[in-house]
Amino acid sequence: MDQLIKELRSSLLATPDISIIKDQVWKLPIVSYDVSFNRVKRLKMDILMKMLLFAFQESDIRRAAALADMLLVEELFIRDLIDKMQRGQLIQLEKKGFKLTAKGYNYLEKGIFDEDMEGDQTLISCSAIHDDYLLTAETAHPEAEEKLPLYRYDAAKGSLKKDRMQQLLAKEMVYPEEESFQIIVTDITACIEHKTHWIPCIEFQLYDQKQDVFYARVWNTLKESWDETLAKQIEEREVVKWRKAMEQRESALG
Repeated sequence: MDQLIKELRSSLLATPDISIIKDQVWKLPIVSYDVSFNRVKRLKMDILMKMLLFAFQESDIRRAAALADMLLVEELFIRDLIDKMQRGQLIQLEKKGFKLTAKGYNYLEKGIFDEDMEGDQTLISCSAIHDDYLLTAETAHPEAEEKLPLYRYDAAKGSLKKDRMQQLLAKEMVYPEEESFQIIVTDITACIEHKTHWIPCIEFQLYDQKQDVFYARVWNTLKESWDETLAKQIEEREVVKWRKAMEQRESALG
């Protein structure tokens, strides 16, 4: 940590007009969750499935045997395909026969089919103060938990937003497309709070003499980058105090 602070200080002071009024290190709570989710294998619809869907769309068919005779395909193969389409909610059995659902019409138009897979799970971390969700490995900073002071502004856990987690999974956990299929994350099936991690953050309070402005920079060790959200929050609350303190010092030296 000392080496990182030294490197950050050197980077900031590389601009001649910048001076560091104060630097400090504190901890930020990050809550992690064990998240389980469903996946599907999205395939390009094959010719036989399209033929079956077109047949159900145009004719009243109840029996796999009728389609097998019509298409000269083994009945067991047709029955298996019908079962698969029913499980995927592409078709449903009505009085006159199998009919396409709204999903069936949509998928037929797009030429795709979703096949259920075994579920999976991952670890998602949440920073309430950022209202942000991240896919992260479990990171331990025991020195932060034991020694560092807590961030001085509200960092309460807040309410869990599963829709945001769903958006994150849909965006980040898209498996690469291989040949004729792609694996896609669908809904979240379980979300269990795991633990709270404490992330060290390095704060610098700065003064630009040329521009005559005070501002903050905060290095977030979880993201390994400057954190604009935290810096802005500090500036909104403290910049006026920093200027008054400088004016008082100058007046005292007077």
